[in-house]
Amino acid sequence: MKKKIVLLGIMLQALCFMACASTDDAKGTSEDASVVENSQVEEETVDEPDIVEESDALKADPSVDIDLTVLSPTFVYSEVYNMVMEPEVYIGEKVKMEGTCSIYKDENTGKVYYACLIKDATQCCAQGLEFTLDEEKYTKEDYPKEGDFITISGTFDTYSEGANKYLTVRDSDINY
Repeated sequence: MKKKIVLLGIMLQALCFMACASTDDAKGTSEDASVVENSQVEEETVDEPDIVEESDALKADPSVDIDLTVLSPTFVYSEVYNMVMEPEVYIGEKVKMEGTCSIYKDENTGKVYYACLIKDATQCCAQGLEFTLDEEKYTKEDYPKEGDFITISGTFDTYSEGANKYLTVRDSDINY
């Protein structure tokens, strides 16, 4: 029952996204454009024009299909929102994301659920995905604590418990 309430809360937060999106998108677009313009100016002033080094922060991880760690907060929030709204499009995709660990324990079953929560650019709305660590690499003691800032990468999937369908990032690797 509590898991249903938590998931309902996440869905309500998704609705908040719609309220935040109109001002954030315009602001994010102009900020992103200025970053691109500044990086083009820097590239033009390099002594050796044949060699252009990208910032490590801007390089997408080639080992994943969707690297949310290189996107602006507005775009990350939007992509996670899309995953929640149309999960069938993302099933089987390797996803990398960073955010804050949130933990929920179902008092009836004793099962513990872990999620990586991402806030939008204004920090007013949050979106998240449940994750499980790769059991071949990690033990229960390797799971993060509530509030830890984490980076996870794993396979996007869905599963059913009872009559409900849930989203998860399976077999995740984790970094703190």
